[in-house]
Amino acid sequence: MDHLMALRASLVREEGPDHASAVLHTHAQASLVRGVIENAARAVWLLGPDERPARVQRRLALQVKEVKDSTKLHGRFNAQPARDEETRLAEVRRLALAAGAPADTLKTFLNAPQYTKIVEEGGAHTQLGGQLMLTLWSACSSLAHGYINGTFGLLRHEIVSQDDETALTRVTGNFSMLRYTTQAGIHLIDQALTLYAQRAARP
Repeated sequence: MDHLMALRASLVREEGPDHASAVLHTHAQASLVRGVIENAARAVWLLGPDERPARVQRRLALQVKEVKDSTKLHGRFNAQPARDEETRLAEVRRLALAAGAPADTLKTFLNAPQYTKIVEEGGAHTQLGGQLMLTLWSACSSLAHGYINGTFGLLRHEIVSQDDETALTRVTGNFSMLRYTTQAGIHLIDQALTLYAQRAARP
């Protein structure tokens, strides 16, 4: 939701009580929408399974990934975390075993999937479906990373002048894409909040 607020702040310019203008960016706003979809899909993915043990397993698997990522980040800063990696991972393993995880397949039990799978599986819990959600997220990712194929395939562009094989091209934002991807993100957030209300209620 914070990404949505930043998107609105970058998009809407309040110029008076009854007047506002919109400013489209070519790549940055797609990065914000990507964050909306990715984080909302993670929430839906975490809350989606009806079985509580499956939800616990997914949360613990993400915690393992966060611990390892934290260790790498501390290492890049030549800093020591408050607790070492093995201590933190041992705590997660203990929680997993207490939650009923099989000891012989604990490593697999605590293995988090890539974000492509999280977005797809999260999207599968919505009316839009997993494949469409993954496609919209991938489109935003292409622009977020500044890929040439994404820039020319997803944004509006116009050749202003051309000299031999060199073209001066004007690239502008694509309002339709921004609208539909943002709507998909909002749809995911709504689904996440609905699932949260269901899971937070007593059985």
